[in-house]
Formats: sequence, C-alpha cells, structure tokens
Amino acid sequence: MKRSPSNRILIYALLIAGAFVFSFPFIWMVSTSVKVDRELYPEELTVFPQTPLPRAVSPYIDDRFNADLPGSNERIAEMLPKLIELIRATGFEYPTDVSREIAEREVARGIYKRLSKRLPPDAWAGTAEKFIDAARPIVDRQMIEQSFNEIYRFVGIGRISVRSTISNDLVLLNPEVPPVEIWKSIKPQSVTLRDETVNGKQYARVSYDFTQSDRFALEAHVQLPFDAKDLRRLQVALKPDDTWHTFRLIIEANGRKFTGVRDPSLSNFDWYTAAWQPPSADDDSTKVRSWIVLKDIGKSDRSDVSGNSIHLTFEVEQSSQTRAWAHKLGNNYIRTLDQIPFWRYVRVSIFLVIANIVLNVVFSSLVAYAFARLTWPGRDICFLIMLATMMIPGQVTMIPHFVIWKTFGSYNTLDPLWLGAAFGSAFHIFLLRQFMKSIPRDLEDSARLDGCGFLRVYWNVILPLIGPSLAAIAIFTFMGTWNNFMGPLLYVADQRLYPIAFGLYAFNVQVGSNPALNMAGSVLMTLPVIVIFFFAQRYFIQGVTLTGLKG
Repeated sequence: MKRSPSNRILIYALLIAGAFVFSFPFIWMVSTSVKVDRELYPEELTVFPQTPLPRAVSPYIDDRFNADLPGSNERIAEMLPKLIELIRATGFEYPTDVSREIAEREVARGIYKRLSKRLPPDAWAGTAEKFIDAARPIVDRQMIEQSFNEIYRFVGIGRISVRSTISNDLVLLNPEVPPVEIWKSIKPQSVTLRDETVNGKQYARVSYDFTQSDRFALEAHVQLPFDAKDLRRLQVALKPDDTWHTFRLIIEANGRKFTGVRDPSLSNFDWYTAAWQPPSADDDSTKVRSWIVLKDIGKSDRSDVSGNSIHLTFEVEQSSQTRAWAHKLGNNYIRTLDQIPFWRYVRVSIFLVIANIVLNVVFSSLVAYAFARLTWPGRDICFLIMLATMMIPGQVTMIPHFVIWKTFGSYNTLDPLWLGAAFGSAFHIFLLRQFMKSIPRDLEDSARLDGCGFLRVYWNVILPLIGPSLAAIAIFTFMGTWNNFMGPLLYVADQRLYPIAFGLYAFNVQVGSNPALNMAGSVLMTLPVIVIFFFAQRYFIQGVTLTGLKG
C-alpha cells in the first residue's frame, strides 16, 4: 500500500521527535559537562552553556552575571534608575579602570536581585516609591560592595610558594615583600600592576589591553630556600578574570628552561592555587593531580639561574573565540582527568572486557554446541536446570559467590570479575543453542564424512555460521562488563584495581555535588559504549533477530 505524502511527513516527524526525546538526556549530560560552576544553578533553566567571551581589556565589568532578573522588563526598567540614585547617595566609589556608567547599572541589577529575595511581597509588588522606601534601610555600602565584587573582573597574581623533594613543608617565598614588588611587567610596558589587599590577602592586580598587543608577560626573580634541583612543586596564587585567555609559566633554573605540558586558561573568576612540578612518580599514581607537569623546553639564556636562584615568566596570550571555546569545552574534562587516574581505570576495564568477551564467547558457544548438536544422556534435563538458574535473582547468589572467591584468596583481586566468564552465561548459552538448532544437519554430516570430529565441526562449521549471534553476545558482554559496578564494589578495595564504572563512583564521592565534573566523567565513560554500538549495531540487531526467528 502506497503511503500519502502527509503520512510520510507524519511518520518522519514522529521519528525525529522520538529520536530527540530519547537523545535529550545525553544532550543534557554533554552540555552540563562543559559548563562552569556558576552556570549550574541559574535562575532559569538553560540547556546549552554560556558562550565564552575573550575580552580584550581587563579589568572590566561582567554585564552577564546579573542577566536574569525576576519580574517584567517594564518593572526592571522602572526600578533601576531609582536604585542607581539610591546607590549614589551612599557615596560608593568605583575603580577608575572601569566604566562608571556600566558599573552603576550592573550594581543596581545586583541590588535588585538581592532585594527580590529580601523585601516583603507587598513592597515588592507595590509602587516604585514603596519599593524604594522599603529598600532604603536595606541597601548599605556592604551590600553595594558585595554586588560590585560579584561583577568586577580582573587578573590577580599573589604569593609564590614552593615545596622541595627533601621536605614536604610548604614554604612561602618573600612573605614580607608585596607581590607587586616581586612581579614586574616586561612586555608590553603598558601592562600595569597595582598593589591590593582584600580580606588580608595581598596581591598584584594586573591591568592589560590586548588592543595594543596580543600578549603580555610578567617576570619574577626569586631565591629558593634550597637548591633548585630539589624543587618538587611551585605554586602561585591566581585570580583569573573569566576571559579564557591562555597563560603559561616558564621556569628557568640550573641553566634550563621549563614550562607546563599544557597551557591553562583564565577561566572562571575565583581565587585558586596554580601549581607546577617536574615529572615524578606522582604523575602515574592514584593521587588527585592538582598540578601541571613541567617539561624541558631547552637551554636558558640567563646567567643568573643557578644554585637556588630561579627566574619565573608568567605569559598571557590573547585567545580567539575559537580558542576560548576549545578551552571551555575541554576545561572540565581536563579537571576530571587530573583528579582521577582515568587511564588506569580504562586499562583495567579494557582487560576485563577482553577477558570476559573471550571466555564468555568460547565457553558459552561450547556448552551451547553440546546442548544443540550432541546427543548424550540427561541433556534435556541439564538444559532445563540451566534455564532454571536464570530465574534465581543475582542478590540471592551474591553472598555465596563472595564467600567462594574469598575462600580461594581472590578478594581484592580482579579474578572474580573475569574468571567467572569461563563458566559461560545461561542466557548466552540459550541464545546460541537456539541459533545452532536452526543450522541444517546436512552441513555437519558432510563435515563428519570428511573425517571431522566434534571439535573440528564446532570450529570449522558451527562457529562461522553463528557469527551474528557471537557478535551480539560480545556486545552484551562488553556493556555488562564496562558498566559493572556491583562486582568491583564487592571484591575490590585497592583503587589501582578500580574499573571505570567504580572509579567514577569514587570520583563522585570525592568531588561531592559538582554536576559538571560528574557529567564530564560520565561522558568519558559513555562514549566507548556509544561508539562500539554505533559500529556494531548491524551485528547486534542481526544476531538477536535471527535468533528470535529461527527458534
């Protein structure tokens, strides 16, 4: 029957809608995995991440921080001028390096957002005069300063601290000297440093303008309390300005020049400690990697970097929009890979996947061949008993299995997670038996006339004909092993033996309620499953379909 064009359009529309509905959780997971912390709990629900803006001038006022305000646009437009007048009456002074007009507007928006949570409903819904009268005793300099600090973006560079390989103590370099005297601008000269102290934290505030040059650099020459060859880690207190520009630290010591294996970006706007350290055994351990590994990039041209004397160069390079997106898309994934030994987990999972697939396919097909093609006493009764085991919940056999493996001395090893596949799977045996029973016996008889024994028939005749079913079983086994969580939870205590599923659970416990990092780890775990299913779906569907049709 030929379908009308309207029916075809309806069918395709339903297919597209269904595909979107079923793929939306994955879209949400991928989108959340590239969001920064402040995008995770917005006033209004958003699916896609915010576009990074590599601004050319800093400091600046972030005009996107208070973009979502409660109430109608008319109400907001009516209240903001009155709030600006109220703020001006307090005498609050704005820094001279930002636009006063933009700062007043954005501070007023921040005050408006705060008042929406503090004013009583009658004042909030009343006239503009009633709103301002209720706000006047609440809006003080402290609230204005808090609102301003939320939108004021600048690069701050603070104290330098070091650790040595001899002692694990953290040593603060030149604690009596302010950072503005330690760091000097070298290129271009138009970059300025300003001494600032906030909440007892002293730092140098950096002002730059990329309309004049696409990069700038600061330098510091410091003396270590130990020989530079014993340097284990160097840390710098840093406040980024959310411009996503690329920065790097170059360390010159003992006549050599070192820099990080990757260049981070000025993402987000909270203070943190940036750390660099030479290659060590810690890089391949299960420790949380809060540092960037240093690499040797050649000979230093300086003659004053020997003994305990080192020279630091802090370079910032302007990022294009494309590079800013690259930084944002990879930021949470880099943080995830730094905080967990991801590739160790992957290696363990790959070993378990390969071992389980090989053992399951080989031994399940052998048992299925015995049930389907061989005649022996009690075959049907044994087959029914095997099928009956499928009715037993896994929770019932969980403790007996644990006791057996522990008795064999296999606790805290990978043996229980793959050796059990040598006994086959009842479901897979049943699946293969049904497929083998559909193979004509003439092929088997012909092989036996040619002198083939049971194993030769199994290897040369049966296995080539059940390829689709074996592929389906391999996919089932891969997905079950890759996503196995309960097995490692029961049998593995050593973090070095964690597979990917259990490793991500430990990571989730470690980072707490950070959906972005959790989603980044989930994407890394899910991608191999999607890729393998995408390329092997033909075998999967063919194996299951043929098995169902030829029972």
